[in-house]
Amino acid sequence: MKSPIYKNLAEKIAEQINQDIYKISEKLPSIRYLAKQQKLSVSTVVMAYNLLEDWGLIEVKPKSGYYVKKTINKQLSEPKIQSIKTTSPKMVTTSQLVMDVMRDSSNPKFVSLGAAIPANDFPILLQLKKTFAQIVRTEAFLGIGYDSGKGNEELRRQLARRATDAGVLVSPDEIVITAGCQGAIGLCLRVLCQPGDIVAVETPSYYGLLQLIESLGLKAIEIPSDPKTGMSIEALKLALEQWPIKTILSVPSFSNPMGALMPDENKRKLVDLLYEYDIAFIEDDIYGDLGYNEQRPKAVKAFDTKGQVLLCSSVSKVLEPQLGLGWVMPGKYIEKIEYERFLSGSSHFCLPQLAVSDILSKGSYDRHLRFARETYKARRDRLKELVCLYFPEATRLSNPQGGFVAWLELPDSQDSTAFYLRAKAKGIVVAPGEIFSSNPEKYRHSVRLSYANEWTKDREQAVKQLGELAHNLS
Repeated sequence: MKSPIYKNLAEKIAEQINQDIYKISEKLPSIRYLAKQQKLSVSTVVMAYNLLEDWGLIEVKPKSGYYVKKTINKQLSEPKIQSIKTTSPKMVTTSQLVMDVMRDSSNPKFVSLGAAIPANDFPILLQLKKTFAQIVRTEAFLGIGYDSGKGNEELRRQLARRATDAGVLVSPDEIVITAGCQGAIGLCLRVLCQPGDIVAVETPSYYGLLQLIESLGLKAIEIPSDPKTGMSIEALKLALEQWPIKTILSVPSFSNPMGALMPDENKRKLVDLLYEYDIAFIEDDIYGDLGYNEQRPKAVKAFDTKGQVLLCSSVSKVLEPQLGLGWVMPGKYIEKIEYERFLSGSSHFCLPQLAVSDILSKGSYDRHLRFARETYKARRDRLKELVCLYFPEATRLSNPQGGFVAWLELPDSQDSTAFYLRAKAKGIVVAPGEIFSSNPEKYRHSVRLSYANEWTKDREQAVKQLGELAHNLS
């Protein structure tokens, strides 16, 4: 599929900027001149310049025009790679901080950089509203009936078709619709584990998964992870040799909170371990569609031929969390998952399923994914620029290749929980590192930042204030 004309133009100008054909602070050709020169419409040139703005390469000066933006030469180091040494399994104890972060992130009086919620300014959301309205007008039952044992058949068909992008071949009958991705993971844990069993998770790990493990009376053993490649396969093997681990739970594609992407080679090694120790792997693939490369990464399930990978996902990060819609592709555990879904009373309204099915069936969804990937990449780059500008020299920041969250390490002398509390006093919410582990002391110097939403003046000012706090804590 060819790239849009405006994107081709933007890439051409970006290359000219990189080659110093257009230098820093130099004025670019006017929109009308460039449109005439390239034989393009004015709107195409405007879209190209807007994209270059999103990429942080140019800026507009009122009543003057577009100029090449001054770039940041300083390079950020990534978070430190952890040792492969693992600790003993632990019962997870939920911190009150988790509830505070969740509550304050939804409070409009705060500037939230703490919640992993998708952007609220994407055009697909308007289409989703129109789709809901159309279904309510046309469906005889108003779209509020209960679903079947596995969920809406047409939705499952659309999900099976799109699973091929991740290298996964499944039939609609091998998919079960759930109450979000976390609901899917909860079903898997209840099927695979009993209270007191050990679950291997990467560390740092999304606090929602740790809460879920706690609620089921399970123990977590934390497997060190790399900010680029995710869960250490070597450390996982050592843990499997030492402990009776019942299942493994991980986010291989663009992990939360670091944004790591497990290479295909490691995914194959992971599957080999599953077969060697005859255990299941719960794959949280919720960010899989949001990679910044043209090619979507393969899921771990793509390498599984024995049905021991249970892939869980949702539309909550790609479309809208309030849809409350997820699914699981449970492999050989399909009957147990379906029965557990029935026992838990996990039936779901048809209306969201019909709406999402309709969205997935149209080309506009693919356009949305391309737009979301480009936008999140540009917003990530802007976060890196802001951290370079305002934070202390020793600050480290992960470099996600997908999703919209990043892991920031403050200088070693700084306590991120104190940092969180001082930021909150200034009306800014971040997610402190201690909530991403069963050991509150483990990530005392780290915070998670979300860059999903547009970089407004208020949000950029918030990052500047955070940088000033970091300097004052040194």
